Amino acid sequence: METRTFKNSGYPTERTPLFPKTAETEIGGNGGSSKKYYTAETGSSEPVTLALHNLCYTVRYRSGNWWTSCCRHKQVKRVLHDVTLALPAGQLVGIIGSSGSGKTSLLDVIAFRSQGEVTGTMMYGGQPCTKRSMRQRVSYVIQADRLLPNLTVRETLTYTAYLKLPSSHSKRQIEDKVSSVLNHMGLMAVADSRVGGAVVRGVSGGEKRRVTIALQLLKDPDILLMDEPTTGLDSFTARHLVASMQQLAREGKLVIMSLHQPRSDITRLLDMTTLMCQGHVMYFGPTSSLVPYFTGLGYPCSVFSNPLDVYMDLVGIDRRDPERLEETKQRMQELLAAYQSSDLLANTEEEVAEQLKLPSPITTRRFKSPGWFRTFTTVVGRMNLNLARDRLSCFNRVMMLPAFMPFLLAFLGRLQHNQRSIQDRIGLLYNSVQVPPYMAIMNNIACFPALRDHFYREGLDGLYGCQTFLLAYTVHILPFVAMASIIFSSLIYWVAGMYPDVDRFGMFLAVVFQLHLAGELLTAATMGLFRNSQLANTTTALLFTASGLIASGFLRSLENMQVYLQYLSWASIHKYASEIVVVNEFHNLNFTCDSQTQGSCIPYGDMYLSESYPGATDHLTRNFECLVGWLVFFQILSILSFKVFGLKALA
Repeated sequence: METRTFKNSGYPTERTPLFPKTAETEIGGNGGSSKKYYTAETGSSEPVTLALHNLCYTVRYRSGNWWTSCCRHKQVKRVLHDVTLALPAGQLVGIIGSSGSGKTSLLDVIAFRSQGEVTGTMMYGGQPCTKRSMRQRVSYVIQADRLLPNLTVRETLTYTAYLKLPSSHSKRQIEDKVSSVLNHMGLMAVADSRVGGAVVRGVSGGEKRRVTIALQLLKDPDILLMDEPTTGLDSFTARHLVASMQQLAREGKLVIMSLHQPRSDITRLLDMTTLMCQGHVMYFGPTSSLVPYFTGLGYPCSVFSNPLDVYMDLVGIDRRDPERLEETKQRMQELLAAYQSSDLLANTEEEVAEQLKLPSPITTRRFKSPGWFRTFTTVVGRMNLNLARDRLSCFNRVMMLPAFMPFLLAFLGRLQHNQRSIQDRIGLLYNSVQVPPYMAIMNNIACFPALRDHFYREGLDGLYGCQTFLLAYTVHILPFVAMASIIFSSLIYWVAGMYPDVDRFGMFLAVVFQLHLAGELLTAATMGLFRNSQLANTTTALLFTASGLIASGFLRSLENMQVYLQYLSWASIHKYASEIVVVNEFHNLNFTCDSQTQGSCIPYGDMYLSESYPGATDHLTRNFECLVGWLVFFQILSILSFKVFGLKALA
């Protein structure tokens, strides 16, 4: 055998098929319940089957978070052991097992989302599976509903359709496709209702689950994978959701769902059942044969019990005490040995062998991507609409930075030109370079996590990468950063009485804008490093606080600091921003002297600059270039953080 290595609860009572039959894929068959393809050489048809043979999955990992486990030795764990399955189209297949049994890992391997080493053979319709071919054929419904709360159900599907369907599809075709999916999933009644979230009230949990499934049906998948689709749903909604998936399977799709606690009425809807424990397949076959099989092994199921509950307990491992652990492990090994020598596995291996020898594989479908520009504009437009619907967040994005201005003005008042005003100006400039990044952090922490989680789902689907997402986020926030910076700078500059020159006001505004944007970008980078928003908030705030303390020169002269801190200041954005604003305010500014300050009088602003910021007047161009360089660096850093560390969150 060749080894391959590769990394609304109301439903319509009558439905029209969501995916029409074509000459290539449908030839008769049991009301659409057995999808087939035509072999030109033989003139016969064969069932399209996903065949897995001796599939093994091994991962190497370090326990704990990456920042605490980076120095630990990697541990090796075999997640899946010699999994052999034959999964024909037109079937609803349940993968059943307790937590840690390997259900989600098996789905990840099928969808080519695994992070470890996979060995074995996987073929679909006689064709070896590759990451590219499976991305075209498979849709994966993850366990969490990662949706934007302020969009309606129809808008959610429409934006995703623009990301999934080729550029050749017109607006009318996309609208028709969205309406078809909405009708099929029983969502037409709530199509114009907001999805909702923790704050915004929207559709129910069951309807959100159906929205998540509907998103994956937009590209007409051959195989639909679902990870714990009934989690968090009431029994009535869960049953009807699985019934809807059974109907989808009858239209010719292979639907595979993992379940950890299926009800008895859900059990009856499953055509085939895979029972797993610790990465081993303990049973695979028709659900109707589950009870006879285990009864033959001496484990009958009472009439009033749910067979899957009974046999999940039977094959599970009880870790409550050493005696039970040893007893259940031994029983599991006996049941595993019984299955490996059973006719069920022999028949499965025979069917898999036939699939591996098919002479004429089906033709791989080719999907033309919608193109980068359409993807980019769609992501930006969706972010804008989601924020525009949230009036409070939209208001905060514009007014949170200007809201700090009254406190500064009340504390400092209008600036004078006496000696005491020098210290007032230093305090004003220090706050002017420190406050914008902090306000940006607060805005980012409030809005970015939902967008990040949404990207994680679509990134796993291969719709776009982290570069596109983060560039789109930057373009999305630019107007709000600009408006907030303009309002803040205008009020502070002119009301406080800073140097009265329009050109200098423009330079002050440019610094505030760049610092505000830098806060957004650096926070986005830390949000890629840490899933916890509070940890990202604290880390970014500490970085900007240290930068302002060490490099601004407002609290302590750089020349009086330790040598290593002077060198460190060159790697700080506040060094360059502070030099710009201090030169912008003090250059050519005159101060009056009185009798009380005659001995320590500073009559000219340039005298203060020569003492505290020597050479800064000649470095304005360099400093602006460095600020732009820092923005580019933060943008690249955010991309790298999502690329390297965000992959763990995607898994």
